[in-house]
Amino acid sequence: MWQCPLCRSPIDMSASVIQCSNNHSFDKAKAGYVNLLPVQFKNSKSPGDDKSMVRARREFHDLNGYGPLKQRMTDIVAQYYTDTRSSDNADINAKPELAIYDAGCGEGSYLNALVIGLKAKSIHTTGSGSDIAKIAVELAAKAYKSQQFVVASSFDLPIESNTQDVVIQVFAPGSSEEYTRVLKPGGLLLTVDPAPMHLFELKSLVYDNPAKHAVEKEERVGFEQSMDETVNYPLHFDNDEQKIALIKMTPYYWRLPPDRLAEIVEELNQVTVDFRVQAWLKMPETV
Repeated sequence: MWQCPLCRSPIDMSASVIQCSNNHSFDKAKAGYVNLLPVQFKNSKSPGDDKSMVRARREFHDLNGYGPLKQRMTDIVAQYYTDTRSSDNADINAKPELAIYDAGCGEGSYLNALVIGLKAKSIHTTGSGSDIAKIAVELAAKAYKSQQFVVASSFDLPIESNTQDVVIQVFAPGSSEEYTRVLKPGGLLLTVDPAPMHLFELKSLVYDNPAKHAVEKEERVGFEQSMDETVNYPLHFDNDEQKIALIKMTPYYWRLPPDRLAEIVEELNQVTVDFRVQAWLKMPETV
């Protein structure tokens, strides 16, 4: 499924030397990930989120603050799998693997939650993901060894066309054109973005005049929207560590003077978690 970012020819990730048929070679790190972002494609020396933000996200996800979102994503993909198998009149007992790709995977928590959640529903998957931030991909590869992670841009995915059943995009930029290319006909694109009240209590402590997240009607060429819903719940903090991890993984942290972090941790008792979750199906005639 992998392809060279330079010439688009196939890459065998299982080989001892990672290279394409045109002898473009790529480094495989000790952690297990492969860097498929050529240096000439970088806009900076270390693109993407920095180490502290990525590690804060891992700490927050380990405390399961976004557990309900992960469960809802799992349920949506499971329903898609069931509907697809039924419409194809396929033998549901055959249980073929579902190829899932996380575009902008960060440190891998969402993809891993899907893989584990679907396995619990007897839906076996192959999970893969990419992110432009090397430190995030390294954390993902170290923690989730059953999945394959690479360093790459979401606007130029290093995977072959029509190979994925599901693509997820969670709080990350991406390219509808690329998603259309890599998904199989009828494939599912699942996107998650902030809804209006997401973390509003935290924003109110950071800004004098906090604004709600803007929600706009979206259209994606080559896709038909099948779902647009909100996952909303209050997050009550179990401890200060969970508060600090949440604050540090958001852009708001960088707006804070050093002495304000401790004050906000003291004042923040709960936040509203508010996600917009959308599902899109690739039109069968789109290739």
